[in-house]
Amino acid sequence: MMAQMDRTFLEHHSTKLSLAVFILDDYTGKNAIGRVNVSLKGQEEKPVKPVKNPSSYYLFLNLPNNTYTVHVHSDNYFDKDSDIINLAELDPKNPVVNITVKPTPSYPFPHGTTLIRGMVCDLTGNAVPDARIDVREKGVWNRTNEKGEFALYFGSLTEDEIIKEDGKRFVKGNGGKIIRLEVKYKDVAIMRGLEIEEGKTTSVRIEG
Repeated sequence: MMAQMDRTFLEHHSTKLSLAVFILDDYTGKNAIGRVNVSLKGQEEKPVKPVKNPSSYYLFLNLPNNTYTVHVHSDNYFDKDSDIINLAELDPKNPVVNITVKPTPSYPFPHGTTLIRGMVCDLTGNAVPDARIDVREKGVWNRTNEKGEFALYFGSLTEDEIIKEDGKRFVKGNGGKIIRLEVKYKDVAIMRGLEIEEGKTTSVRIEG
């Protein structure tokens, strides 16, 4: 009798890393904190879910070679859409895209952060969502949430960026301790001067 040999067939699956997305916190310069949802726009009917690895990269596997827009939604940051990403233009060995997200007013800023917290309202007193607020001298900016609230945050300040007066330390503006806020929404532009003490929270209400 001839021995009958069993044959076992193994199905082989291969995966290809198409896109690796890293979400950067604009305040810390490190990976975003809290719940973060990363998705591809235009894929709602057949959503492609990324895999988050231990290094906090969101990995998209086996994508068709096409163009994509990444959407980021989270608890602590404003929603953000990436620029259009063409997979053919990425390094196939390192297809990494960094997306920087800006904290909302509910972000858990640590004690001692130099902050400007405020609200933007129109002339009728209604909150203005999605207004842009700039600290012109510092390159610091953010926008308002749906309630018209905003938070502007400063990182570590050098001695050259500080003015000392009566034992207090103020953020240096354009030649003095007054910094200028510029608020823009629709066809409205508002300028407002403020004194900002280092390590403190300054509150302001802007109407116009």
